[in-house]
Amino acid sequence: MRATPLGILLCVGLLAAACAPKLRPFPNADPIWVDSDESHLAERPADYWSGLAWDGIDQSLFLPMHRYFSLDLPGPAANVNSWDEVPNSSWFENRLGVRDMSLEELAQGSCPEAPLDPAGPWTVKGAKPNGANPGFIIKAQDGRRYLLKFDGHDQPERATVADVLGSRVYYAAGYHSPCNSVVHFEASILQMDPEAGSVDSLGRDIPMTQDHVDKVLAAGVRLPDGRYRASASLFLPGRPIGPWTYQGMRKDDPNDVIPHEDRRELRGARLLAAWLNHFDAREQNTLAIWVEEDDGRSYVRHYYLDFGDCLGSRWEDQDVMLSRRFGHSYYFDATDVSVDFLTLGAVPRRWEQVENREIAPIFGYYDVEHFVPEKWKAGYPNVSFNRMTPGDGAWMARIIARFTDERIRVLMAEGQLSNPVYREDLFRTLVGRRDRILAHYLRVRSPLADFRVVGDGDDQQVCFTDLAGVSGITNLRTTLYQSAMYFGSFGKPQWTRNENPSDVADPGEVCVALVEEGGRTAAGAGDAPADSPDRYAVLDLTVVEAPGPPSIPPARLHFYDQGDEGFRLVGIERPADATPPGKGW
Repeated sequence: MRATPLGILLCVGLLAAACAPKLRPFPNADPIWVDSDESHLAERPADYWSGLAWDGIDQSLFLPMHRYFSLDLPGPAANVNSWDEVPNSSWFENRLGVRDMSLEELAQGSCPEAPLDPAGPWTVKGAKPNGANPGFIIKAQDGRRYLLKFDGHDQPERATVADVLGSRVYYAAGYHSPCNSVVHFEASILQMDPEAGSVDSLGRDIPMTQDHVDKVLAAGVRLPDGRYRASASLFLPGRPIGPWTYQGMRKDDPNDVIPHEDRRELRGARLLAAWLNHFDAREQNTLAIWVEEDDGRSYVRHYYLDFGDCLGSRWEDQDVMLSRRFGHSYYFDATDVSVDFLTLGAVPRRWEQVENREIAPIFGYYDVEHFVPEKWKAGYPNVSFNRMTPGDGAWMARIIARFTDERIRVLMAEGQLSNPVYREDLFRTLVGRRDRILAHYLRVRSPLADFRVVGDGDDQQVCFTDLAGVSGITNLRTTLYQSAMYFGSFGKPQWTRNENPSDVADPGEVCVALVEEGGRTAAGAGDAPADSPDRYAVLDLTVVEAPGPPSIPPARLHFYDQGDEGFRLVGIERPADATPPGKGW
């Protein structure tokens, strides 16, 4: 949505009734679950190189100025289907948010069934000289290539745990991520490829020698038995063409038709990053891959990479104050700097109270107590994150709510954290930050999900899951579910009811009748066409935390009453307040 000065003046000049929102009718059709952005492309898009310094300056200064002066206001996400969900695409695939995932599937993530064999031999093919965690590229005995990255001595095991846990959390949430796994190996299994190459500090290609390998190993952590611990990231299938951006569209990709900053999955990823404190969520940690399928299709798929900054990355000792700011303020935050200057530092800051916990020092300043999810910030401004609306945040919160305590423990186990005290501390922090996200975002929009129509005729019901109740954000024992059905021109509701939670057999699973006790209404009567307005019905479902008035907006379900065939669910909305549906079409 782009607001122009003329448009603003016209809207202000119109009568309030003319500007009032009206019902958004949905077509009598199934929701779209698959985007067509994996259609065949005849030509591969050009390679894209992203400069770290320029991207930081652009996102921190030039892009915000451009959007401010163009009056570019955040509007609804552009790729949401009629059920308030994101279709599968080259960016996202619905997993834990819409279907159950076994614990085995969660643990495996995007990894193939055959893991990397730590017995080797491994051939060193190149070096990764840049980044906080240097490493090198190996070719395993089965021909697959991996990038090995190591922990630093200051925070042993944190970076490798973060890389593995982060990749699996993002994968389970629905994103495309690489297979990252922890591996322990003997240095003796490494063999140098005579043609291996590296890059020097000036960006020049140079031959790689054993000295490069020794330097990386020296920076890593060696186990008491002499082995090394590393994160092994399996090379992605296809040809890399560079990072993807958090804004705009690729001009040379005909499938890329939605501005990236208006994609719900990129906006909502802000909460996933906040949960893990993935403050280094910038475009350099993304990758676009040119994929060539067996059926002859070629297209671009979009991946998240490199989660080694998660779970409390701490920079050098002289940057303690900067490390404390991660997640609370940008590297250079003009707003915070201005406030500090004007008040002479009198305004207290959350990060000033953060301490490196003694119980698990490897996790730095990653905590629950100072975490405010709605105020979380990446390292520098991210246009997609900053355009996240309450609806986008609530969508991601519904996904995060599926990460139960049991699932979190299964995902953590893949990181092979050796210290049991550290494991329990990390678990407590992950659960605590998750609950803070849910406590806020499952209240700004309805937490009801998994809607399905069951039964037939006058016995039809709509069933759903109360994610707030299941997650413990609300008390299921004192929760009421208020339903209000609207027909025709949508004046007053045809009927309202309260469902008593004591009648719910399975906690969190609730069913509400779609037909009044006196029988069917006139909504589906007569010979009106299947998509006629005369057959349209809207059901508002509201969570009421008794006693007291509703504090959470309703879920609004749109139906066509198909007579003998029953009600057909065609649309789901989660409005910002309890204003009844608008009148007419």
